Amino acid sequence: MKWWLSVFFFINDAWVPGSSIDGWDPRPFDSEAICLERKARAEQECRNYPLDYDTAWVCSAGEPASAPPVAIPESEC
Repeated sequence: MKWWLSVFFFINDAWVPGSSIDGWDPRPFDSEAICLERKARAEQECRNYPLDYDTAWVCSAGEPASAPPVAIPESEC
């Protein structure tokens, strides 16, 4: 089973899946551990090189996340 790293951006008071923005498609990984490592790296990169929107990075099993989690952990990116 693949694990997917998806990103969501907080744009105009709503969470928008990265998959709807060119270049931000979910990425597959072979294990949860690898996905979580990449998630931590993505969050660190956002701290080092901020974007214009808050982000939420999510690892999910089987399929890419299609919606942000209910209790979304925001990180400024």
